[in-house]
Amino acid sequence: MSLLWEVLERSQTGPLMKEEDFETEFFPSKIKEIVKEHGIKYDPEEVLMTDASMADEIFDAGLELLLEVGLYNKDTKRIVKFTEEEIKGLLATRRRELVLGEGRDQITLRPRKPEDKDPPKTFLPAGILTSNIELYKAYVLSAAKEPVADGLIALPLQGIGDLKPTSETPSETLLGLTEGFTLREAAIRVGRPGMYLGIPMSVSSAKAVMGSFHPAGYTKYNCMCPVHIIQDMRIDYDRLNLAFFAQQNGINPWISSCPTMYAYIGGPEEAAVEGIAHVLGMMAYSGGSFAQAMSATVQGRYEGRDVFWANSAQALAAERNIKVPWISYGGGVTGQQATDVSFYAIAATVITNTISGMEGMWLTGGVPGIEGRWGGEVARAAAGINVSDGVEIVKELLAKYEDKAKVGLPNEKLILEKYDMKTLTPKKEYVELYSKMKKELQDMGLDYEAW
Repeated sequence: MSLLWEVLERSQTGPLMKEEDFETEFFPSKIKEIVKEHGIKYDPEEVLMTDASMADEIFDAGLELLLEVGLYNKDTKRIVKFTEEEIKGLLATRRRELVLGEGRDQITLRPRKPEDKDPPKTFLPAGILTSNIELYKAYVLSAAKEPVADGLIALPLQGIGDLKPTSETPSETLLGLTEGFTLREAAIRVGRPGMYLGIPMSVSSAKAVMGSFHPAGYTKYNCMCPVHIIQDMRIDYDRLNLAFFAQQNGINPWISSCPTMYAYIGGPEEAAVEGIAHVLGMMAYSGGSFAQAMSATVQGRYEGRDVFWANSAQALAAERNIKVPWISYGGGVTGQQATDVSFYAIAATVITNTISGMEGMWLTGGVPGIEGRWGGEVARAAAGINVSDGVEIVKELLAKYEDKAKVGLPNEKLILEKYDMKTLTPKKEYVELYSKMKKELQDMGLDYEAW
């Protein structure tokens, strides 16, 4: 069940509004009003949101936000509205499990709860921001060979050697195909040809996303089709085209939300509420039974106590009221790989997600592969621990790194400096840092059978 055709019709007949008015006045004032009415408050001393009653308020507020504000179609300048009966009817038909991958490499995202002993699935970041294809392949393979990789998520390929792609042209489609071929080749090389490979990440236009699917690369079995909202509560015809493409080809729609705090919305309370509204809206036009929901700050941070609170709040609200496989960002501080800051931040993010009951994490850990390994192992170590114990560990980790965290881009040549490129294994100093971090987490009360 989806409301795709209703959304298309309402995109042409709904109330007209200037996008500037929607963006700067209507939407921001409504979300602030709704958050206040529901009494949702963030406490910086509580890095996770664990209150079940507040989680229900967050869900109710998110539903109210969608019903009151609707989705703004940027192409038609009209607002798409829904009824409560439509959204609740949609939720009643969602699948509770999701199968990804193919053959012996197939995995299933199943419901988890806080303190669940089964660990969340960990999808490791593969690649690096570069146009150097051989370097990109090395990063992808360093992730694919890690045993904790339940799947891979590409980092955007920026070009193909000297070819710099142009949006909505064949060169952009070629970029998406190259990304898919590279991940598939790595999966075959490590003996896991049916491994789940995420979504096309190097392309942005709907034409190129659809063109990235190919029998030798991304397929309906190993890849999902992104249909997600790009800006606050806003869609366009490309979102609907992608949703229709996914439906017609039997591809699971990738529903993804990333509210940006301290821009048009305020802090984590508003991020959590908007995230729920986004997911419900995307489910309406795509018919999907899955969500990737995270938060970020306008400064470019994807971790930290305010982000952790917002992400855990959305996850608990969804677990109790939406009940579909729910994943979030599983990485740390970008740009500080091969440092203790990176390892601490990855551990804090992963523990937050694991004890919040999420079913999986995308971009778990970091690049190259050893930092993805770290994220996957921490998830397995944290599965089943008491929430209160996990919260204390996250607080201890924050105290070790949060004042040292700096937002930046990963060093493209890091793998050349820290890995033996003949064997594609981390060098001694990198392994020593990883071992040091394992010992620190063991001292904090976490352990994994492989450590």
